[in-house]
Amino acid sequence: MLRSVAPAGTPVEITQVLRSAAAVALSAREDEELFQRLATRLKVRHVFGISSGRSALALILRGLSRLKPDHRVVAIPAYTCFTVPAAVVHARLKIHPVEIDPATLDCDPDGLENVPGDDLLCLVSSNLFGLTNDGARFRAAARVKGAFFIDDAAQALGASRNGCPAGTMGDAGFYSFGRGKALAAVEGGVIVTNSDDIAAAIREETQNLASSSVLHSAELLFQMLVYSVFLNPRLYWLPNSLPFLKLGSTEFNPAFRDYRMSALVRELLLRQMGMLDEFNRTRRENALVLAGALEGNSSFTKPRSADGCLPNYIRFPLIARDEATRDRAVRELRAAGIGAGPFYPSAVCDIEGIAPHMALGNFHCAKAEDLSRRLFTIPTHPYVQARDLHTVAEVLERF
Repeated sequence: MLRSVAPAGTPVEITQVLRSAAAVALSAREDEELFQRLATRLKVRHVFGISSGRSALALILRGLSRLKPDHRVVAIPAYTCFTVPAAVVHARLKIHPVEIDPATLDCDPDGLENVPGDDLLCLVSSNLFGLTNDGARFRAAARVKGAFFIDDAAQALGASRNGCPAGTMGDAGFYSFGRGKALAAVEGGVIVTNSDDIAAAIREETQNLASSSVLHSAELLFQMLVYSVFLNPRLYWLPNSLPFLKLGSTEFNPAFRDYRMSALVRELLLRQMGMLDEFNRTRRENALVLAGALEGNSSFTKPRSADGCLPNYIRFPLIARDEATRDRAVRELRAAGIGAGPFYPSAVCDIEGIAPHMALGNFHCAKAEDLSRRLFTIPTHPYVQARDLHTVAEVLERF
């Protein structure tokens, strides 16, 4: 039997999808239960449901621009998801990349402190793979510069640092519910804040957003059903063998549409919420096994998590000693049925066509560029079994 483990994902039962669709069909009301539960869990006062994580960031930026219209620069990690710079461009702002510390995947402290403050609107964290960034340092740097701090927890729902949930350490934060996230509803994003002023500005930006159309809802239902079936390793090989699906690809595309979170997404997330802690516990346990298997292997290093950090490890990151080793490891793991992969294809500063959107002329970040050539990830999601972890250990032991 063919078996292929997806790079990331969250199990979704087909019955959950069908019951969600039935609930939407039987009720035309705007149910706020999801947002109330998130507000209680995250200890925040304001929650907004949006179409995606990138739209969530773009709408936060537009809201902050209402409060500081003369500040047009957004400082983001130099190695992060391409949707982050895409959201900055979508909001018609300029990008200032901040160098990365490869040992932690957090922003380099000197790089953060050296961001010019004159035109700075905000600093944005990343919390890659659920490894929570030093929110206190971001917050302090933002205050010194008279800027806001956005806590990007697109990948980090359920992760925390010193007991503080990722996404809540800044003036505003956001989460994503796309494929491969801590909870997966195919699409969807959430904005959170404890600031009444920021909430009022975001409300101005969101009040005229269109709702999901009937056609889009039908397409979304189909995608949810396909996702629930084909994430299983016994079937994932089929979509993974079709290149036109572009599974796992990362594209820089600022021309996206913002709309309200679909009622179907809200219903599905409500049915998943109770499983979040169990899903994340499984991811952490799998990451612990992988870390133990790599002890003493000088070909790979694992970014360290800080004291007080409780990651959710939506993927397990490794840094190979060089690009050739990374590429060979990925190739051999994939041949063994493990959905390993290089992560974002480049640093932000190397994205094609990014130069006109930069706030400075010399925008290259050497550490981030080197990291993009050596970083790869291994699946940790609940479909990963003990035999898969054993396969990973066997393959990487050859190095």
